[in-house]
Amino acid sequence: MAKNLSVLAYDLGSSGGKVVRCRYSGEHLHLDTIHQFPNRPMRVHGSDFWDVLRIHGEAMHGLRRALSDTPEILSIGFSTWGVDYGLLDSSGKLMNLVHSYRDNRTEGLYQRIFEILPQDFIYKTTGIMFIRFNTIVQLYADLINQPYLMDNADAMLLMPDLFTYLFTRQIASEVTISSTTQMVNPATLSWALDLPDALGIPTRILQPIVHPGKVVGAITSENAEIAGASRPINVVAVGGHDTASAIAAAPIGDPSRTAFISAGTWSLLGMELDEPVLTDAAFGANFTNEVGVGNKIAFHKIIAGMWLLQGLKLDWEREGKHLSYENMDRAADRAAKFAFVFDPDDERLMNPLSMIGAISECVHSAGDPKPSSVGEFVRAVYECLALDYRYEIEALERVTGHTVETISMVGGGSRAELLCQMVADATGREVMAGPAEATSMGNALVQLAAAGEIASLQDGRDVVRHSCELRAYHPSDLHREEWARAYERFSGLKSNRRSECV
Repeated sequence: MAKNLSVLAYDLGSSGGKVVRCRYSGEHLHLDTIHQFPNRPMRVHGSDFWDVLRIHGEAMHGLRRALSDTPEILSIGFSTWGVDYGLLDSSGKLMNLVHSYRDNRTEGLYQRIFEILPQDFIYKTTGIMFIRFNTIVQLYADLINQPYLMDNADAMLLMPDLFTYLFTRQIASEVTISSTTQMVNPATLSWALDLPDALGIPTRILQPIVHPGKVVGAITSENAEIAGASRPINVVAVGGHDTASAIAAAPIGDPSRTAFISAGTWSLLGMELDEPVLTDAAFGANFTNEVGVGNKIAFHKIIAGMWLLQGLKLDWEREGKHLSYENMDRAADRAAKFAFVFDPDDERLMNPLSMIGAISECVHSAGDPKPSSVGEFVRAVYECLALDYRYEIEALERVTGHTVETISMVGGGSRAELLCQMVADATGREVMAGPAEATSMGNALVQLAAAGEIASLQDGRDVVRHSCELRAYHPSDLHREEWARAYERFSGLKSNRRSECV
């Protein structure tokens, strides 16, 4: 007899949120987006914040809508972007406006941290790449700029744990999201307390670590009444970091020969491993060892992603051009090939007031004329992302000793057919695209595992294969020489920029 179980997956990303009902038949997952809303940082007096209470209200609205149609919802789980956090006082009240990781308050702070903790020691302890918005740097910024927060904070909750708390009033730190802080030892899966302690960050704010599949608690009676729930609904710790949930749903065959790309606001490119890689080569290449579902290690590099297109789209909307991503892709397909080269990871693209202006500046700095049309901008982004993926895959192979034969590309970027074909052409590797809703699917799989319905990570991936159509893209010989010339120029640009940053 076919099953009919429903769980609710919250995919709260840094550019938008979704509440997704996931129905499980015993073999297939069927997804319905119940509620969707935009999410962007709010800039106030030069600082960038998240409107956490608005997001919470949207999340409650999504639960209410889901229960009106499917009152038998089994459980819910939260997956979000990484590194950002809220602070609770001793009475459980939220103390702070939650900064966005794109806020500029952390610029230059790593150099001050390295005067206290050697850079290589931090890496050998945590395995986390150095990127200016890591949680440990943000907390250090709070310690310097708002010391009263550290004096009075009783708990730090990263975003999925914060929303779990707002729903349940139960406190926990899920391991995949905790590993994004640069304060967790990936070998022991425990807090590396000596790091925050050396910086003066109070370790009391770090909460007990739990693992995906743990039932944290039921929603409060007040929230149940607001949502119209007739019975208690459990909140399950899932892969709290959206990358961890997405990789859990990636239909990876042989992990030793498959690279994943989770293509969302950011691109997370790497391999799923059984153990962290803490070598000098990994440190030098600035790869990160985040914890994944099933205590796997998501060994990867955080690089640019759809944020560039999102910024361009917003700029064009301000100009009165309301373009869909399909319109943008069609324009890119018609634009001239290999006309522009720039580094998508350029710091100028982190949080510009104008993405059009920032990309133009980067292209001009690389020696090319500035793009002008929609198609030229979008094609430049796609081509340079594809070249960036090749650059990092080659670094991944050098560091791990594995040979990448296939790329499993999941997330929203896997819908972009032009980009997927470019990735195949630029890297010379097969690209297996899908599922686009990998984060929601991975989130749901962990909830179903908590209910005893799915036995293992591999079983969950088999469900994914049965539930969605995957599309294969093979490298084309048509523009092989042009891609090779573009890559030679691109890799030179990356090498020059790296030497300038040393």
